[in-house]
Amino acid sequence: MKILIRFFVLFAAISTIRITYGAKPVVLEDLTGFDRPVSAAFSPDGTSLFVVNRSRGEVGARRDAGSITKFSVVEGPDFKLASKQFIVGLTAPSDIDFLPVDLAGVAPAGSLILVSGTPLIETEDGRMIKDASADFIGLSLYDPTTGRLIKKVDLGPASDVKLKGENPLVSPNSITIDRSGSVYIGDTGIGGNLFKNRIKAQPVIYRISTIGLVDMFTGKSPMDVGVMKISSIPGDISYQSAEDSVFFVANHIQGATKGSVFKVARSDFHNVMKIQTVVRELTALSSMRLTPDGKVLLATNKGELIVPRGRKASRLIRFKPEMTFSTPGKFAMLPEPGGAFIIAVPEETGSAGAGKGQRVRIVRVPSKF
Repeated sequence: MKILIRFFVLFAAISTIRITYGAKPVVLEDLTGFDRPVSAAFSPDGTSLFVVNRSRGEVGARRDAGSITKFSVVEGPDFKLASKQFIVGLTAPSDIDFLPVDLAGVAPAGSLILVSGTPLIETEDGRMIKDASADFIGLSLYDPTTGRLIKKVDLGPASDVKLKGENPLVSPNSITIDRSGSVYIGDTGIGGNLFKNRIKAQPVIYRISTIGLVDMFTGKSPMDVGVMKISSIPGDISYQSAEDSVFFVANHIQGATKGSVFKVARSDFHNVMKIQTVVRELTALSSMRLTPDGKVLLATNKGELIVPRGRKASRLIRFKPEMTFSTPGKFAMLPEPGGAFIIAVPEETGSAGAGKGQRVRIVRVPSKF
């Protein structure tokens, strides 16, 4: 009898280990009704989810048609639509984050900051515009409770406010903020020829300090700005407080597109030689986040979730049932007690007939995956 009891105890322990380590991410819910969702972000307290809609036509972004959708999030998690068009009238919105500190005299901590703009804009008759000089490319601050615009600053080639060096914002696609309040902006440099005064294509990452932000939002050209020129197209940026470092995705587009992930310590941002390679020569990458235990979680252009393993390898995260995302955008992450976390993955495009795309897929990822 004792032997039988020991067998069942041992069997239960082994089964528990298998369940724990064999657990797979599960799709909890699909949020629908979006217009080309490209980015999502949970509020710092986790009670709201904001989704960026980058409305576009056949050849480019639709002017003034972009928006931000807001959901309330309660325990479960349960997502309730708070406002389908919380913020409207945007042209090519790209990415959002939240200020961790006050900008003296400008905006309080917790304000939503949006980076938007591109020269790749479609005309009413479905053609690409020939001159984007008059269109807004820059940063906007909003009240995350009411959606009220607090401040905005144009940082494009035709703006009176100039960033450091010869590289204005041209086609920014990502933003993150470190614990001191410095803002990092990834810019592809694509479309510089579509301005009255042509801009040479140059992918860059900017760092603008809180002092620089205050300068900009009060109409001054900021002095405290750093710029890092890179050789590949930046895809996403994410700051990790534990390492006090900025991680960024970059895609090489000569020949077959290859994706890489790099990191640089906040203190070394000005020194290109200090950039460290996390992983390189993967498939093309769309976005990334750092998990609660420090793993790099990547979304590929093919719609897979992967985790780097070594400098040139990765592990595919499998779902139950098996699935991939349809054109995944910059996903949001919400930690849960015990190490599990929720991700909200925007899916920009897809076949309406197959029910894919134009949605945000809510997934729970177990602590051991």
